[in-house]
Amino acid sequence: MTGFDKFLTPTLIAVVYWIGNVGIAFAAIRTILSAYSYMGGGFFKIIGSLIFFIIGLIFWRVICEGIILSFRIYDRLTEIRDRLPRN
Repeated sequence: MTGFDKFLTPTLIAVVYWIGNVGIAFAAIRTILSAYSYMGGGFFKIIGSLIFFIIGLIFWRVICEGIILSFRIYDRLTEIRDRLPRN
């Protein structure tokens, strides 16, 4: 056992995912609040930031799941390799 048998990255990706969600939420809130400023853009800016929020969360989730998926594929492949008979 070398100490590198379990990956740290899937756990780290979960933390990064939640930090990204907070960042997306803050960006959407900031855009909504700026819509009320002078020359802000009003209604269309609010609708645009809500669309950004929804699409941003979905896109961010897909990216993070894709990274975790690569680690799960590796885990499954090592399980398959370990079950094969040794020559």
